[in-house]
Amino acid sequence: MSATLAPQGLVPSHHPSGVIRVTNQGDGIASAYGTSIYTGTPIMRGTDGTIIVVPTGASTPIGVFQGCEFSSASKRFVLPYWPAAQTYDAGSMIAKYTDDPEIIYEGQANGAVAMTAVGEGINLGDASQGSVYTGFSTQSLAATTTGATAASFILQGLAPYPGNAWGDAYTRVYVKISTRQGQVA
Repeated sequence: MSATLAPQGLVPSHHPSGVIRVTNQGDGIASAYGTSIYTGTPIMRGTDGTIIVVPTGASTPIGVFQGCEFSSASKRFVLPYWPAAQTYDAGSMIAKYTDDPEIIYEGQANGAVAMTAVGEGINLGDASQGSVYTGFSTQSLAATTTGATAASFILQGLAPYPGNAWGDAYTRVYVKISTRQGQVA
């Protein structure tokens, strides 16, 4: 039984081709962007083309953050998270993320999810959060699904772990990005 809430954001689980690729975007995060982004944090495009975090309601995600590289005062950093308000030397930033619409992600809901919800929309349960020590997200999915209405993700199934079952206190599930578009926030 999934009785402990210990979410890790969205973790790429599998892809029909068997290969999960990471995209690198130069200057992908705006210098001094004020929100931390952790590995496993869902992302979307901002109005300037850079990536920003997906809020808790229905949004237009493009993928999931996987780390970054940048130089600041000519010192190179390779991190599994983006530190809030970090500035970097012009042209030195590389944002890494998965953005293939066929990737299936694993996430943990902040409550019980029923098997009857497969195919329904599901959103994030909380805003971007994580650990600066590990760099990993601690975001969960909302246990309440949206039915056929707009949502950031579509529930695909149950993550196959011993002791993880539909209706458990904190169900671990598979999700997919609900739409594939390059729309801006």
